[in-house]
Amino acid sequence: MRQQVAGLGERNSSQRLELRQIAKATAAAVLAWLIAERLLARETVWFAPATAVIMVHATVYRTVTNGLRRVGAVAAGVFLAGSIGHLLGLNALSLVLIVPPALIAARWHRMGRHGSDVATTSVLMLSFGAASQEGYLAGYVAATVIGALCGAGVNALLWPPLYLRRPFRALRGQSREAAALLESMAAGLKERCDLSRLPEWETRAAELDARLVQTREAITDEVESRRYNLRRSRHPSEGDHAVLLGAMSQAGVHMHAIVRALAHIEQQPGVDTATGWISVHFARDYAELLDTLAAALVRVIPPAPGDRETPHLLARAREKIEAIHRQMTTEIRAGEVERPQGWAASGSLLTDAERILALLTRLTTPATTDESPASHATP
Repeated sequence: MRQQVAGLGERNSSQRLELRQIAKATAAAVLAWLIAERLLARETVWFAPATAVIMVHATVYRTVTNGLRRVGAVAAGVFLAGSIGHLLGLNALSLVLIVPPALIAARWHRMGRHGSDVATTSVLMLSFGAASQEGYLAGYVAATVIGALCGAGVNALLWPPLYLRRPFRALRGQSREAAALLESMAAGLKERCDLSRLPEWETRAAELDARLVQTREAITDEVESRRYNLRRSRHPSEGDHAVLLGAMSQAGVHMHAIVRALAHIEQQPGVDTATGWISVHFARDYAELLDTLAAALVRVIPPAPGDRETPHLLARAREKIEAIHRQMTTEIRAGEVERPQGWAASGSLLTDAERILALLTRLTTPATTDESPASHATP
């Protein structure tokens, strides 16, 4: 409870956003009631505020599209109930003629989640005996239109929701979890290749996939919140989140591969510790490499403004990879490979770390375009 109250004092917090949405839904309901009470019959007035409340969605785009679908579904249901009820009244035959076409219309993909309103509206109108009352049916549709307009208008004009910080927070949480996994694996390798925490690493790698889905949803919400939003021109986007999401997704693949390679080493028969397959020297150097990549990862995704440390971290990681390559090459040329049975596993571990470094390097390297005449020459 204290955390929720504290969140109300933070700018652009989820708690403050929810409070605004509640206030807007209340305002839309009151406005819809006042308008419908002046224009419609008393028995249909309550449809307007009920529709207004459910129309105040998380984004302006969703409010507009769902409002149109809601009105269309209600109008279709009223038309079915009115046409069949006027001819046959309420009986089993009228239900047979109304329910199938109503459910078919409900399955039209453009209706979205409001497709079921076609069937419920038509059956309710018929069951209440209102299907033969043209005035009541027209008032029901009019109240729905009033409620949808009030809900959409209030949501679009009064604090239209704009999720500026949500992708940033999601990407930051994603990169920190990934960096924590790299640091945990590095700590185990430093302790004479201690792989006792391997089940935990496998679990955390799987959790990265679940968090990736949440991050993708946060970025989608931010993009959708800009559509039809009057505030978007005053609040430009903070960057290309899709590129960072793609990089984080690829980095997750390589982290899974590192965990699988360590699991392969741990599962080898007749090997009590990982030092039977990879040398202590390689494990120590590789652990330092993972620590450096973890430090760079949290700085690159999302990028920190005015950051000058990242290039040094990437250069240090590159130097460490080159040093490991030179050591392995020297051992091969001298015929002194310390752990020949684990050579493939060592190479796999190093390759995935090198690919993570390549991802981070691409993100920090500005794209350049060669505009020289030679670049456009015909080969």
